[in-house]
Amino acid sequence: MPKLEFVSTPETEKDFDKYFYFHRANTTFTEAYIDIHECDALASGSSIYYDSSTATAAALANSSVLAAGVGGAIAGAMMDAIFGSSARREQRRINLRNCMHFKDYKRYGLSRDLWAEFNFEEGMGRKKEDRRNEALALQALVASGTAPTTKELGL
Repeated sequence: MPKLEFVSTPETEKDFDKYFYFHRANTTFTEAYIDIHECDALASGSSIYYDSSTATAAALANSSVLAAGVGGAIAGAMMDAIFGSSARREQRRINLRNCMHFKDYKRYGLSRDLWAEFNFEEGMGRKKEDRRNEALALQALVASGTAPTTKELGL
C-alpha cells in the first residue's frame, strides 16, 4: 500500500489539482481496478498537438522555401514539447477526475513526492503497459482501501 500520510502546507495544497488520489467506500479492489482502468483508457485518449509541421513543411517545400519548412517543423516540435505536453497532461487529469467522479469516487490531495510513487504522467507519449498496469493496480488498492482522514477535494 502506498504511503498517503503527509503534512499539508499551502504550497502542497496549491498543487492538489495535479496531485491527488481517489477513494470510494465499500469498493473491492477488483471493482476499483476495473473503474480506474476504464477511466485511464478514456483519459489517455487525449490528443492535443500544437504542431502541424508535416503540412507546413509540405506547403513550404512546394513554395521553394524548404529551409523555412524545416525550421517550422523544428519550431513546431519544440512548441509541442513545451506547450502540448503540458496541455495533454492537464487534459488527462481533467478527464480522469470527471470519469472517477461519475463513478462516485471522492478525490483527496497528495504531495507530489507521494503521488509519484504510484502514478504517472503522460505528455510526450504513452507509458509502457507494465508500468501503467502496476501504477493502476496501486491506485485501485488506494481507491478501495481504508477511508482517508483528510479533507475531500470535490471534482
